[in-house]
Amino acid sequence: MAKKTTPLLCTSVGADSPGELTSKAKLAFSLGSDLVEFRIDRLTGGEALHELESELARFARRAIITVRSSREGGGFMGSEGHRLNLISRLAEMRPAFLDIELDTARENKEWVKALPKEVKRIVSWHDFKGTPPLKELRSICREELGFGSLAKVVTTAKSADDNITTLALCGGKPGKVVSFCMGELGTVSRVVAMRMGAPLVYASIPNEAVAPGQLSISTMRQLRRMVA
Repeated sequence: MAKKTTPLLCTSVGADSPGELTSKAKLAFSLGSDLVEFRIDRLTGGEALHELESELARFARRAIITVRSSREGGGFMGSEGHRLNLISRLAEMRPAFLDIELDTARENKEWVKALPKEVKRIVSWHDFKGTPPLKELRSICREELGFGSLAKVVTTAKSADDNITTLALCGGKPGKVVSFCMGELGTVSRVVAMRMGAPLVYASIPNEAVAPGQLSISTMRQLRRMVA
């Protein structure tokens, strides 16, 4: 059995405007979330950066900032240069974590090095079609940890056995790897990951899951008490 840790509960929120985003964050924290993942890529329109910064600043130390690229399932519609500049600017708020895709880190090594050292990085990788073999996922995980503090590997469950693969990855490096399956068949991996050493797990505000198979923050809090 992996070394027991108490994972942080992170609620993912997306919205059309900065004000709505922070309203959802307040709700998440009121329901007991430890962290909130702000899905900046889901904002619509051309909100001024200073408005976004003003709204997010109060939550920075308990925030994961994610500006997900479209090729990793995100909704950011601008250029890649604009996306990187936005991440760099938001990093100046000193959030708890930045979520950066492995491909982004590979292609922009100097940019990654220039990010504030005190901001921890979650380096993520997603497979929306299935779950590769454990050996392949371990290689991805090692590469991610070369760029950041935590490795995040998310796959899609096509069978119940796919959960076992991601949980084995998570349990192999307690406290360093966040790994689970998306989809209804993958919900069990989101729960058992709390027992396998995942440093944080993801949830949603009620009735607003941002990924398939995601459970509400209230449900995850109860499950954490049972299994973590």
